[in-house]
Amino acid sequence: MQPSSALRCPKCAGEVREGWRVCPACATPLDAETKTMFEASSASTIEEGRFPAGTVLAGRYRVLGLIGHGGMGEVYRAYDLILNQAVALKFLGRANMDEAALARFRNEVRIARQVSHPNVCRVYDIGFIESFHFLSMEYLDGEDLASLIRRIGRLPQDKAIEFARKICAGLAAAHERGVLHRDLKPANIMIDGRGQVRITDFGLAALAQEVALGDIRSGTPAYMSPEQKAGKEVTTRSDLYSLGLTLHEMFTGKRRAHDGKATQTNPTNLVKDLDPAVERVILRCLEQEPKRRPSSALNVAMALPGGDPIAAALAAGETPSPEMVAASGEKEGFSPRAVWLCFAAMVALFPLAAVLSSLSSVLSRTPLDTPPDGLAFRAQDLLKQLGYTEKPKSTAYGFDYFETGYLRYLQERELPRDALLASAQPAVIGFWYRQHQDLFYADAIFSPAGDGDGTVTYNSPANDEPGTIRLILDAKGRLFALEARPTAVATGQGSVASDWASLFAAAGLDPMRFTPAAPEQIPPMAFDARQAWTGAFAEGRPEHVRVEAAAWRGRPVYFKIAGDWQPPPSAGGNAVVPVLIFVIVLIGSATVAWRNVRLGRWDRRGAAQIAVVTFLIQMCVWLVQAEHVPRYWELHLLLTKLSVSAFLAGLLWMLYVAIEPYVRRHWPDALISWSRLQAGRIRDPLVASHVLAGIGAGSVMSTVFAAGLYIESRLGGDVGARPLRGLNSGAFYSAEVLNNIWGALPTVIGFLLVIVLLRLLIRRTWIADALGLVLFGAIALNPVNGALVNAIGFATLAFAFYALVWALRRFGLLAPLALVAASGVSATVPFSLSSWYAGRSLIELAIPIAVAAWALWVILSARTRPAADSAQA
Repeated sequence: MQPSSALRCPKCAGEVREGWRVCPACATPLDAETKTMFEASSASTIEEGRFPAGTVLAGRYRVLGLIGHGGMGEVYRAYDLILNQAVALKFLGRANMDEAALARFRNEVRIARQVSHPNVCRVYDIGFIESFHFLSMEYLDGEDLASLIRRIGRLPQDKAIEFARKICAGLAAAHERGVLHRDLKPANIMIDGRGQVRITDFGLAALAQEVALGDIRSGTPAYMSPEQKAGKEVTTRSDLYSLGLTLHEMFTGKRRAHDGKATQTNPTNLVKDLDPAVERVILRCLEQEPKRRPSSALNVAMALPGGDPIAAALAAGETPSPEMVAASGEKEGFSPRAVWLCFAAMVALFPLAAVLSSLSSVLSRTPLDTPPDGLAFRAQDLLKQLGYTEKPKSTAYGFDYFETGYLRYLQERELPRDALLASAQPAVIGFWYRQHQDLFYADAIFSPAGDGDGTVTYNSPANDEPGTIRLILDAKGRLFALEARPTAVATGQGSVASDWASLFAAAGLDPMRFTPAAPEQIPPMAFDARQAWTGAFAEGRPEHVRVEAAAWRGRPVYFKIAGDWQPPPSAGGNAVVPVLIFVIVLIGSATVAWRNVRLGRWDRRGAAQIAVVTFLIQMCVWLVQAEHVPRYWELHLLLTKLSVSAFLAGLLWMLYVAIEPYVRRHWPDALISWSRLQAGRIRDPLVASHVLAGIGAGSVMSTVFAAGLYIESRLGGDVGARPLRGLNSGAFYSAEVLNNIWGALPTVIGFLLVIVLLRLLIRRTWIADALGLVLFGAIALNPVNGALVNAIGFATLAFAFYALVWALRRFGLLAPLALVAASGVSATVPFSLSSWYAGRSLIELAIPIAVAAWALWVILSARTRPAADSAQA
């Protein structure tokens, strides 16, 4: 115990005595913590340095004593009179007052302030007083690791493992910010009075991209990596070499020789009872070749015996970093037996789902026997027969759904649906064809009639320019609708009697079943004759059919088949509610995302990868599908698509930044395989296992979903409308496959948003899941369907919701992504092995099976690879 006269008030430096509760000069409370500080400061005043105890610097810091000094200068303990807390002041010595030293001194503050972690000493600010530069930092009332090892020898193994894990956590936090320490050693690791480990002295630290060639060898030679000594590139793995030397000293009590020879003494030769896992970690860190060292400090922590850094971070109230999540757990992939069972089930279920889905679709009742090129030739030949012999400059065509109201008509009247749909009249599934005497300038964005991506459709661009013609053929190639805009230069034979019979013949209608009627429709183009008829498609057909036609100068310009199956015109849906929901979600997500970015919680690499993938896929789809023209309009298309793709990429980036930190904080296990995939570890067994699990779950969900639709269709419910765009051409099919794979991202992120919102609103997980299941299943309810059909639809969608939740909870984010992607790809085109598109049907089955086969190979081959290689894969 020091004499009482040596004790001074930390605020006014007035003399106080043992037992006093307050300072008589300034009334500062003197509690037990303050007394401990007095005793430490008294011990440090044996050597006062250039600033005696009690000196007030910069009108703010009262010096309590000298802590130590070294090559860079002196370190004092002081009391911050403004913030009322103890701090450490590090001064640069006069001998070091050159520009390089000052630059390094300022660099320490700039670099160290970027790292905030419980295992890193915090640096506050930089200052200047009496020709001396100093920085203020967190005061640590302990001793450095080097002093501790000199005093007690090697640390007990359990305590050394605890310290090692904390050192790894602090070093990982620095590396995550792109900071290299470059002088990691026991002397720069402090153990405070509470046993907390802190990495200090970032005087040689630098951002990884800012290490100058001439500054590579800066550091302590005894703890330098071989590449650092040789003046080669310095990376995070250079710090890991220094970490290995530090761990060697902690576990053995002896410094490892640094001659770089392969005959170095192993740690177990010095400590016989050392855990072999510890020795493996140390030796891997000390590999001469940087690529053979662990990939990160977190991997070092994970390789240590026992413990989980994620659990430690959560217990400390922290959000684990994405790198910590990726390195977490000694989680393994599936066993060979589970892998083979999953793969076999998937190979059997995907074809079954495809067959059931095909049997329940409209296409199975109205088959497309002719490929698009054949129907396009039929459309061109029909136009020639109608008098349009001019060769077009541009053409476009494809399949689509048109008279879908006929399905509801059949359902409400309980008519023989399969037989009537097989006639292909009216055109529930149709083939549209367009031609133009000029180029098509497709609408690029916000087109109410088209897709808004520069693709030509039946409605986009508008059919209002001279020389444009569009028509619809039914599935059997018969005319169903025609609109032709006469050219600016009049052609034809003038006002002559029109040959209406040719239109009836092209449409496959019997004129004897129709009677003339007063026209009701006003054609949208010039005409000099028009006519209308009412009748029926065939004998015994229940529909009332109305045909309207118009002609200009003897050539038909308008033809349309309508009937009582068409619903009455409506004013359109109310878009206010969806737009309002979108705006609320957008503003809320932006607010939460900004908060996560400001607090440094976000996964910048993962968010960037999602944004880049979204942007590239959207641009690739546009390149394949858009109607490109050698005009300035192409620049308009490009700029528009760039902006739309950037908006979608930014939207997904924002949603991911808003949601992912919450999931990482509360369900970090859900992101382990996802984080490893983002880190490029595509041959990780856990990644492959979760991909295989997701595809397997997707095969089960697709089968259940297809079986539900099949049963519904047999009970009189709706028949499925499978996508048709992939049938238009090979390019469109490729684009649809890409879109379906990308579509898994917004689908799962949106699903995750719903799960998170339900979890926040309803604290109990099972209640939130039950509510989501009910809401999701309610989408299938249709007042036209019977109770049994509605029950099946509800159960089917509820099962799909459960499958997604189960995959997310059981395997993490990667599994539902694989589930949705596999399900989407397998539904790109209708399945039929006897049709002209059988090859595409097989491809959509081959893609998920091929990915599953890759996952199978990765999992099985991982058992034959060394553990080190698997970890780095």
